[in-house]
Amino acid sequence: MICSELSFTIKGFLAFAISFVGAIISLIVINTMLKDIKKLLIPMGLSESEINVFLAMVQVGPEAISRIAKMAGHNRVSVYDILRRLSEKGLVRQITRGGVKKYEAVEPGVILRKLNEEKETIEEKLVVFKDLRPELNALYGGRYDQPSVSFYEGLQGVKNILLDTLETHGVEEILSYASADYLKAGFEKDFLEKYWQKRVSMKIPSRGIIPATSTAKSIFIEEKNIRELRRVKFVLAEKYNFTNEIDIYADKVSIISLDPKNLYGVIIKSESIANTQRSIYELLWSLL
Repeated sequence: MICSELSFTIKGFLAFAISFVGAIISLIVINTMLKDIKKLLIPMGLSESEINVFLAMVQVGPEAISRIAKMAGHNRVSVYDILRRLSEKGLVRQITRGGVKKYEAVEPGVILRKLNEEKETIEEKLVVFKDLRPELNALYGGRYDQPSVSFYEGLQGVKNILLDTLETHGVEEILSYASADYLKAGFEKDFLEKYWQKRVSMKIPSRGIIPATSTAKSIFIEEKNIRELRRVKFVLAEKYNFTNEIDIYADKVSIISLDPKNLYGVIIKSESIANTQRSIYELLWSLL
């Protein structure tokens, strides 16, 4: 009898343990999915608080503001404003059930249709802008052909500096002084990978003079360099510690400070300065 009861207890415990582990695994899977969905929603122009509220509604279905606020981890007052913004963006709708006002997230199909409509609008604007470009260039009267210095701050600012190496007309090659460690600290991995992929798709080669840290050697391996149209020469990290990235391209020289606590940089637009820096780079490259 005792053995029978003990066997039943063990079976019950095992069933509970399996159920508990299953619940934990499900929770991990859901959290992973939510993180992936968040990454996809950011490019749609949603703030972090808007994403949290939207995902809360996706999980709980039509609910009153109090329940949504609790699920999203925000107070009711802020959720009112967030729901208004989400409603204006066409991502949320208001319904009434049993005399109670509730809110729910729209279906994925509605979001897809909205994105397609926005895509069509953007494509129409691009066509119009391309037609207007000659007239706009004439109005500018060559103003942007003059030497200039532009200053940028923050993460998006330094991203814009790096992207300028691909957006500037007439870039045949990008010459860089860079630190792999500071690149890794200053930019997200996804951003750098997409930047390199875009450069390759545009068939723009690059050369880099880089301190030979373990991080640099793990990132800039020969096979990857060949695939990404990149040539690299390493210098002693102990002696030459670059904390900035300097890029020379077309008629520009950009300098980026990649200290994560203080991201900023400049773009110098001057054919004379760019050519001089290019000559110095070629001299150094030939000596390494």
